[in-house]
Amino acid sequence: MTRVLPKSVLPQVHVMNRLSHMVFSLSLFVGLYSVILAYSVWASDIGRLREFAVYYLAGGVGLMIIAVPILYWQAPHKDKPDRTTGNKGAVGALSFVVFCVGSLAGSALYLWTSGIPLAGNLSIAMGALITITGALVPDWDIPLLGISRHRNLVFHSAILPFLITLMTLVNVAVAIVTTMSFSVGASVEYYMAALFLMGYASHLYLDIFPSNASPLEIIWRAHDPNSSAPTGIKSLGPIHISKKAARGWLVGNATVLVLIVMFLMGLYYYNLLYLPSP
Repeated sequence: MTRVLPKSVLPQVHVMNRLSHMVFSLSLFVGLYSVILAYSVWASDIGRLREFAVYYLAGGVGLMIIAVPILYWQAPHKDKPDRTTGNKGAVGALSFVVFCVGSLAGSALYLWTSGIPLAGNLSIAMGALITITGALVPDWDIPLLGISRHRNLVFHSAILPFLITLMTLVNVAVAIVTTMSFSVGASVEYYMAALFLMGYASHLYLDIFPSNASPLEIIWRAHDPNSSAPTGIKSLGPIHISKKAARGWLVGNATVLVLIVMFLMGLYYYNLLYLPSP
């Protein structure tokens, strides 16, 4: 049975829903950026990877020891029987997110003390902002189309992100043709588009959970493969996605976006490393 929330609670629900999307997308960005930091160390001096690993693990494990018990204690619905340390899936998901944050801090500290530049001069603040923006865009169907058209098929699919990717590739292709040099392919546009799409994908993944779930509650529910999407997808002309198929639609489209993200990041680093500078 679907619980109907009173109108006075809806604003808080929307705020919590946005916060959940922001936390989830930021966690994905943190995990990706830790890999970028590790690559920067490898590119600078492969012999330093052991030193880097110490900072990486110390930051991740240290924050886990401190933060996981606190977050576990503050998680909602602690009175439910599945909210126990025996729930390995939930505790593991929580630990992974915390480890990613801690390892990123440890990695950044090592690069700062060692004077190692980031590959591609990627900005943590800019990257996080782009990723979070991508995670919030799917809900723009509310101000643009009205709450009755929320979970619109166009906004909650790979359609809009695919158009953004296409525009990025066309823009880079035009730059290559006009300059007669493939080196412009290392444009930061690849990176920006990839992070935007990663945030967008995180939103679709997260929409398989109830809108009133808090960021901590999302972590507890994420390990359950049997849960279904709370609502269906609004139809587009003859295209109709039933509520039963909504989970598969959201997860499938999000996975397609993740594959595109991998393609764009591959293009970025291929051009950065193997093509000459203009």
